[in-house]
Amino acid sequence: MADNPKLDVPPELRAIAEQGVGQARAAIDGFLSAAHKALDDASRQVDTAQGSAREMGRTTLDFAEANIAAGFDFASRLAKATTMDEWARLNADYVKEQAARLTEQAKAIGQHASAASPFAKGDK
Repeated sequence: MADNPKLDVPPELRAIAEQGVGQARAAIDGFLSAAHKALDDASRQVDTAQGSAREMGRTTLDFAEANIAAGFDFASRLAKATTMDEWARLNADYVKEQAARLTEQAKAIGQHASAASPFAKGDK
């Protein structure tokens, strides 16, 4: 058994193997860094979208409350009308006021939606 010669790995081969392992490690580290950045970016976008959705929901609810209050106010004024002319005037006034209110609300919602869009900020 003493006839087994000792086989040494040549230094050049060891250097190539070490260099390959180092390059593979650097490539994997770069991949993992890119994956972490992508997850962080996605998380920020989700947080922004959730915040925008919450704000849009609150704005919409505020508009609904204002519209309901206006409807009750109109009904109260209408109930106190003493003539058909007064009733017709109140109705016409309410329709004008409500049309203006809805126009403003639609504009506000449109502005909010475009501001919440990632394309509005140049995030493409």
